[in-house]
Amino acid sequence: MNVARYRRSPIRSRVLAGSLLLAVIGAVATGPAAGAVPLSHASHASPVSAARPGHPALSGPAPGTVSWSVEPASATGPDTRTIYKYLNIQPGSTIFDHVAVFNRSSQAAAFSIYATDATGTTASGALTLLPANSRPFSIGAWTAFPGHGGQLSIIIPGGKGVILPFTIKVPRRATPGDHVGGMIASVGVPHRASNGQLVTVYERIAVPMELRITGKLVAALTVESVSVGFSTPFNPFGGGSAHVTYSVANTGNVLLAGTQVVTVTGPFGAKSTIRMHALPTILPGDSVRYGVSSGGLYPAGSIGAQVAVTPAWPKDATPLPVTLASADASGSTFAFPWALLVLVILLAGALYGWRRLGRGRRRAHQAEIALAVEQARKETERRLLGGSNGKSGPTSAFESTKSDASGAKPAASGPKPTKPAGSTTAKPPASTTRPATPAAKPVEPDKPVEPATQSARPSPATQADSPNGVSQPE
Repeated sequence: MNVARYRRSPIRSRVLAGSLLLAVIGAVATGPAAGAVPLSHASHASPVSAARPGHPALSGPAPGTVSWSVEPASATGPDTRTIYKYLNIQPGSTIFDHVAVFNRSSQAAAFSIYATDATGTTASGALTLLPANSRPFSIGAWTAFPGHGGQLSIIIPGGKGVILPFTIKVPRRATPGDHVGGMIASVGVPHRASNGQLVTVYERIAVPMELRITGKLVAALTVESVSVGFSTPFNPFGGGSAHVTYSVANTGNVLLAGTQVVTVTGPFGAKSTIRMHALPTILPGDSVRYGVSSGGLYPAGSIGAQVAVTPAWPKDATPLPVTLASADASGSTFAFPWALLVLVILLAGALYGWRRLGRGRRRAHQAEIALAVEQARKETERRLLGGSNGKSGPTSAFESTKSDASGAKPAASGPKPTKPAGSTTAKPPASTTRPATPAAKPVEPDKPVEPATQSARPSPATQADSPNGVSQPE
């Protein structure tokens, strides 16, 4: 790798162009291959059979498949690097370097080789790059292959490899700090779709590229968007779980890693400390989203969470003479015991319903007693007044008294019958009326009861003999 701040001479360009034509090398399939980073966002990416650093190459792929590797190299062959790293580069500089691409398949394949920008890293530390059709604006835009521009297409025979030179021209107005990308080798592999149609799937692998431009360097991590949620348990007396989500952002302009700790507090002095996994290498301007849960918290008040981050330099990075400051942020939520509230409402409803049911039963029982009393009263009155056969004379003495008080029985209309000669009328026997037994039903106050009197009801014959209606002895 060479760095120059002057314009490249035409003679050297011709020499490199000639070396490009002589770069096809053989018998490299069994040599060691540098590690390649799979693109975590590539929709058509699949595992490749390239060897890792320090390990021998894998056996040849199955017929009909394509296997390849991409490695940093010098002008004569692959070197020991696993990443393109350029430090302390002045704006306006030009970097000269090489890349080796090996086709480990048994058949020839067409490769596209180009550089692109990185968009960030995942929580597991995998580097993510721009999609194939996206235009780079940083290190990917500054990288070119002499005579071929930003992308080079080449057919590599099976079991062969090529070494290709490339340049990185840093603009004079490039911003200070770290710029990250990747050198990619892409190949189109034909596949038979489920409907029988033959399609071409483009698979990519890349070698990371890191370039640090001199200037004012800032190293800072911040904790953003802390959110706390709570899952209420079904058990009204059990504990729930707090869910904490947050982002760790690199607000500086250099690559940073670090450690993180999450502390969750709850009611009644509950507290738990969660030591998260170490932070991956976070790119400048990028952020990584995390989520963690903590159980055993009773929902009876405020649930809080505090996230503390301590920045650190990546393992393979050269520390800068700057102070790394810790950062923290917090969030909270209010947890309410909904399960206990539902239980209280259900118990209150059950108690209210039980009391209503008992009150209704008491009312029904009282109504039954009143009905039985009324039936007994009526039965007693019926027996006292008329007997059980229902065939009786006057229903009560009160009715008889009322008849006497209302006046005598009206006399029959027409002429009075003539008393036959020599006939005598017997005096009707005197009858004594028994006093009526008082009925169970009280007498109305506007109808006073008259005392029963002894009277002899005259016979019609006697009334007919007397002109005054009173019989006289002969």
